[in-house]
Amino acid sequence: MKTTLRLLEKQFGPSIANMSFAMMHRQVHAVQKRGVSMMHTARPFAYYRKVFYKRHSEADVLDSLVGKTVVDVGCGYTPYADDSMFRVCHDQAIEFYGIDPLIGEDIKFGVKDRALARALGSRGRFSTQPPGIANAISASAQDLPFEDNSVDELLCSFLLFVWIEDESALADILEEFLRVLKPGGVVKLYPLYEWRRMQFSNPKLNSVLSSFTIEQSFVHGGLDFRVTPAMLTELTKL
Repeated sequence: MKTTLRLLEKQFGPSIANMSFAMMHRQVHAVQKRGVSMMHTARPFAYYRKVFYKRHSEADVLDSLVGKTVVDVGCGYTPYADDSMFRVCHDQAIEFYGIDPLIGEDIKFGVKDRALARALGSRGRFSTQPPGIANAISASAQDLPFEDNSVDELLCSFLLFVWIEDESALADILEEFLRVLKPGGVVKLYPLYEWRRMQFSNPKLNSVLSSFTIEQSFVHGGLDFRVTPAMLTELTKL
């Protein structure tokens, strides 16, 4: 049964991902036209396991991260949620950072914020001073507060190629990712469509991308419709 499912995912997954991503992308553009530059929410660790770690168990994911430095870029409200990957990694003494310009602002969580978090599978419980908040840093993706060759994994959920599409900005961000990643370090981007559909005219962006190997796998939530069927894109630093 599992073998049949994997074959079906391999055969039909990319086409499903392309259609799903196109629909989601149109929704993002519609929101942007109404003047919303970015939407922030919190997603639970269970969601991150599904989209970034191929539905592996919590224990397996945490074991794989021991001794590593992991950074969630564009984390939104995730560090403030009690069931987030940020909190779980803190509790397990795993070096996990959240990066977002909104961190450090006077954040107040209202009914809308809690409802949106619950819609994505979170319990919707927030604290303005959660454990490990020192690892939640106000910074932009173009200017990460890390030394060269110091980070093992960079996670980006609904950020690059979704809310940020300008090729010049993407080139600057990926160049910064390349700087902080260790050799063999990986950038995990979700959601996206098939990489073969991506064509760029910006020379700098193409040059930066040539410093990575690129692999994709199909992500879906099964019966969990909160997970957008899309491609997980992994850029590994050469």
